[in-house]
Amino acid sequence: MARSILGWVAQIVVVMAACASPDDPTSRGPDYAGSPADDDSDGDTKSDSGDSGDSPSGGDTPDGEPGSGDSAQVISLATGCPAYGSGVYTPFTDYSAVSTASVATLPWRGRTTSYPDSIEDFRGYPAVTTSVECSNTKGTRDYVDVTSGCLDAVTAGGDKVGRIHGTSSGYYRSFALPYDQANQRQVAWGDQGVEYRFQYSEWTGDASGPGFKAFVRYLTEYDLYVASWRMDGVVQIQKKRCGTYTVLTRNDNYGQPSPNVWHTMRFQVVGNELRLYLDGVLAMSATDDEISHGTAGLRIDSAEGALIDDWKVYAP
Repeated sequence: MARSILGWVAQIVVVMAACASPDDPTSRGPDYAGSPADDDSDGDTKSDSGDSGDSPSGGDTPDGEPGSGDSAQVISLATGCPAYGSGVYTPFTDYSAVSTASVATLPWRGRTTSYPDSIEDFRGYPAVTTSVECSNTKGTRDYVDVTSGCLDAVTAGGDKVGRIHGTSSGYYRSFALPYDQANQRQVAWGDQGVEYRFQYSEWTGDASGPGFKAFVRYLTEYDLYVASWRMDGVVQIQKKRCGTYTVLTRNDNYGQPSPNVWHTMRFQVVGNELRLYLDGVLAMSATDDEISHGTAGLRIDSAEGALIDDWKVYAP
């Protein structure tokens, strides 16, 4: 089944009520989604810029990652938003029944193997350069969906890492595809965190607020939470709901990530609280309760050839 459906926001048993009216356009930035003409990707390729939000807090270190003994439950995915067209991307193929539980109970694993078992550190690939997946070879791996650009496994500095290649417009995007093998269902997590390390040498364009981004509770390209660390020094957390972006918090003067060194981006949601950590320090937090379930992913704009490693989905 194609990975595009009408769109939804997860809930248990009861379908959500209709969305609220779109936000005043003066309170948000341009939409983050939409496919460029020269790209075969699935949405999420426009600017993620937005108006200033609350001032971030800082100085804390990330919380631990306790496990949970909860068991898998079955939920339905639905949306109170107006029906989306078939071209709107979603990583979920069977929205009538998916499994949910903590990431500790249902870790990031593929449909047929246990890989990557919560962390993609590229250990499963040979030392020679190997294609993991491209947006035009979707389905190569059953645990990840590369929807814009390509991801290769390479050796750099004696370690296996990932190297991204953007589209001709400079976009790269990929998502975790967790699967509950015991119940033969896809997984949509509630509380979740995503983390990855990255290194880049230079900015290679100006597409879509160039920078490094992370998604949590990603349901469709119109329903998601995204955190950004950008070339222009902006750091922010946004919500996209029913196709409309809202800036939840923003710092215009955080400063860009330095080139040629490894950085760590960590974005998590527990209940209605979202936290963004950059290089181990709490950069900002926000609260929102409109999107309850989804998967995790990452996006890189205008940093061709950037390296990534230790991409993990964890139980916060």
